[in-house]
Amino acid sequence: MYATRFIFSVLCILLLTCSLLAGCTTSPPANETAQPAVSSSPGSGGPLFAAGDIVKNPKVTSSTAWLILGYDPASDTYERALIYQNTGGTWGYRADSRTENASRSIMETVYTLKVTTVTPDAVPVRTPAVTTVSVMPTSTTVPVTTASVTGTTTTVQSGGKPSIKGIIPDKGDAGTSVSVTDLHGNNFLANAVVKLVRSGSTDIIATNVRVVAPTSILCTLPIPADAVAGTWDLVVTNPDGQSATFTNLFSVHTSGNAVVTTTTGSTGTVPITSVDPPFGIAHNNIPYIILGSKFQSGAKVKLHNSNKPADITGTNVVVQSATRIQCFFDIPANSLGNWDVIVTNPDGTTGTLVGGFEIRN
Repeated sequence: MYATRFIFSVLCILLLTCSLLAGCTTSPPANETAQPAVSSSPGSGGPLFAAGDIVKNPKVTSSTAWLILGYDPASDTYERALIYQNTGGTWGYRADSRTENASRSIMETVYTLKVTTVTPDAVPVRTPAVTTVSVMPTSTTVPVTTASVTGTTTTVQSGGKPSIKGIIPDKGDAGTSVSVTDLHGNNFLANAVVKLVRSGSTDIIATNVRVVAPTSILCTLPIPADAVAGTWDLVVTNPDGQSATFTNLFSVHTSGNAVVTTTTGSTGTVPITSVDPPFGIAHNNIPYIILGSKFQSGAKVKLHNSNKPADITGTNVVVQSATRIQCFFDIPANSLGNWDVIVTNPDGTTGTLVGGFEIRN
């Protein structure tokens, strides 16, 4: 009996000892792990990028990125330049020496992937010279061009044919340089050529052409002072030879003080010197400027051709001054030919520019 009680007591003591030992060595829950440090949000603290950092949008796959050249705390902007990949995938080179400023908030929220860091002064500036490589034509062969640059050779594979959707701005005055902020479309390649084309006129070749994306081009259109007023076709040609044309996309205008020399003559007591542009096409809804003198508020405008069944009445007529009228013409189909421009004032005085407006295809 005593032996049984002794054994039971020993067992209780052992159980109590084990329980106390277990309570002194507890482990942390499995979900309590060290959390990574959170980087400061854009705009708080110092700038996230430094000169030489190459950054890009992680959602965009392309062979271009932004090279950070510096940070200006006064304007809170980064100075940046486009940088391109070499054929081996290393970075890189610049296509030109131009730079631009971008707000810090945009750079640090959009271009969040820092690819690498380089020495900005060591990045070469070079423009590839494009030459055509002869390829035996077969039903499956794709034309190829090579861009030769010092130290590397870049092979450019022909992509899809480019297309043009629009241009901003879509007009400009003769004798000025127009900065195109967005020529948008598809399948634009680096080193594309942009120009304005019009039958009977010298092509206007764009300068400072920069293909910022396959869908967007920036450039400058230097419009000569003697450029013919009217609508011009816009043409984009890729280095692989494929091109796109958007007919009558860009309008060239003369200055409001310009006097356009014509072979037409003005009759009546209201002199009319010119129309800008001097021609139009069916259903092309653009404004026309009529220059002359003695125009009165409330004047009416129309086009007349004795060989046509009806006159074309000007709409939205605005007499901007005694020498300038703006209006629109709803030109119907099958109205080709030269038309007289007639202005009639409220007091009955009138003027006619004989054959002063041409309707074309």
